[in-house]
Amino acid sequence: MDNRSRENFLIHVMNTGFERAATSFSRLINKQVVISNAQSVLIRHDDNFSCLSEGEGDLYILITQIIGEISGKSFLIFNQDESLEIFKAVGLNVQDTVLNEAFLLEMDNIMSASVVSELSNALGLEIYGDVPQLVKIHSRNLQEFMEAEVSKDDPSSIIFSNTTFQFEKRGRVHPQFIWKISSEVFELIPKKKV
Repeated sequence: MDNRSRENFLIHVMNTGFERAATSFSRLINKQVVISNAQSVLIRHDDNFSCLSEGEGDLYILITQIIGEISGKSFLIFNQDESLEIFKAVGLNVQDTVLNEAFLLEMDNIMSASVVSELSNALGLEIYGDVPQLVKIHSRNLQEFMEAEVSKDDPSSIIFSNTTFQFEKRGRVHPQFIWKISSEVFELIPKKKV
């Protein structure tokens, strides 16, 4: 079984997790949320992060540690405009920073848990996401932040996902989602799955 088949399988599972996240998010805000334009790519551990869109202004980075039979982290990144669009979609007061940040943490909890559940089911592994953390940085520091995060652990694979979440007919957000997963995940994919 070649590595490309394993990579394609893993990316397919993660995209299925994003679909599950959209369904869960729909229930949370009581509005239809659909996924469009979902793209995920594997970037090598030693590559740079030039594919990241730095944008301008502050970024919210929601970090979830993956715990269990494989380790990793997810990084859900929203820029200021995307976070405001989310707050509008759910009717939050834009001025209430504490409530807004709590909602972003809950949204990350839903999205990360959806993808981790798909991975767990597809691979037959016991894995789950820890309580998410929120870090706020300026966009010009994003590449440096990610390079520091990736170099901290054992060999890992990085999956970069760009997915658009459409709220009913008007609003939409296009967060960046980066998954750092132990490279051993590819060895744990059952042969019958690819």
